Amino acid sequence: MCYFWGESGAYTKIKSKPKVLDFDILKRLVEELTDTESKPFYSLFGGEPLTYPHLEDLVLAIKDTKAFIDTPTNGILLAEYAKMLVRSGFDQIRVSLDGSQEINDYQRGKGSYEKALNGINELHYEKQKAKVDTPRIGILFTITKSNFQNIEDFFLNNPDLDLDSLYSVTFQMQNFITEEMGKQFENFLNTEFGIFSEKKWKGLVRYTEEFKSIEVTAISSQVNKVFDKFRKQNIKTLFLPPTYSPENLSAYLKADWQNMIDQYESCPVPWVGCEITASGKVAPCHVFHDFTLGNLKESSFMEVWNGDKYTKFRRYMKKNKFMPLCNIGCCILYIAGRQISQ
Repeated sequence: MCYFWGESGAYTKIKSKPKVLDFDILKRLVEELTDTESKPFYSLFGGEPLTYPHLEDLVLAIKDTKAFIDTPTNGILLAEYAKMLVRSGFDQIRVSLDGSQEINDYQRGKGSYEKALNGINELHYEKQKAKVDTPRIGILFTITKSNFQNIEDFFLNNPDLDLDSLYSVTFQMQNFITEEMGKQFENFLNTEFGIFSEKKWKGLVRYTEEFKSIEVTAISSQVNKVFDKFRKQNIKTLFLPPTYSPENLSAYLKADWQNMIDQYESCPVPWVGCEITASGKVAPCHVFHDFTLGNLKESSFMEVWNGDKYTKFRRYMKKNKFMPLCNIGCCILYIAGRQISQ
C-alpha cells in the first residue's frame, strides 16, 4: 500500500537499497536551524522512523532546541521505545492502523496489529507513570477497498482500542496520481530544471477502476458516527480530504479533482517546508523525491533553501500555483493549508 515501500512502491520497483542518513548531517541541520528566527517543526519519516540507528541522539538534539518533533510509525517497535519517547519529551506519535487484526495484518503484515496496539498501550502507560501529556498519541487510518466497511467497528466496537489513550485520529484516502500526470511531471523536471526523472512517481500511480468497489456512502456514514463520538471525547479529528461527503469522496476516487468541494488556490509548501531524503538531498515536496534542489552533503541547509534553484522553483510556483502532478487530492496540500490557516 505504501507508495514508497509497498508492493508497487517507488523504491520496491527501482530495487534500490535502503539508505540511512548520516547523523552528523542531521546534527548540523538542527544546529543551523536553531539559529533561525522561526522555530522549526520536525517530522521523522521513512521507511520506518523507529528503526533509525541514531534515533535517541536525534530526538535529544531536537528537543534540546525546544522544537516540536513528530513521527508517523507502524508501531511495531513502539513498545520498545516508549520509555525513551516519554523521557525525551517527544511531542507526537501517529500510529498507522487500518482496522481489525485480520484487516491490518493483511495490509501491513502478520503480527503488526498486536504489536501496534501493545505499543500504544505501553506508551500511554509510561505517560501516566511519568504524569506527562506527551507524546500525544494519534492513529493514522488509511481507507482502502479492504477496510472501508470496518471503520465504525474498529473505532467504536473494538475492545482492543482504548480511546482514552488517543489525542487524535486522521482519516486519509489513498494519495494517488494518474500516469498522464507523472509524464507531465517528467517533462516539467527536464525542461524547467534539467533533471532526468528516476520515475519514483510511479509508486503513486493508481487507476480509478481499482476503487470501484469502495462504497463512498458507507465511508461517509461510518466516519460521521465516529466523528460524533470523538467530538464528545475531545479527540482531535483530521480528514484528508477535509470533506467526507459521498459526492466529494466519489469525485476524489474518480480523479475528478476539479469538481471536489475542497479546493486550494496554491501550495504553500515551497515557502514553509521541505523533505531531507536519506541521501541528504533536499526535496521541495514530501512525496516526489525525483525532484531535489540540493544536497546537505555538499552545502548547508540555508545555502540550498536560499539558493538559485529554490528561488527559481518558488518563482515557478508563484506563477503557476502547482506542479503538473499536483492534484487537489494531495494529502500534504491539505495538511499544509490547515497548518497555515491556524
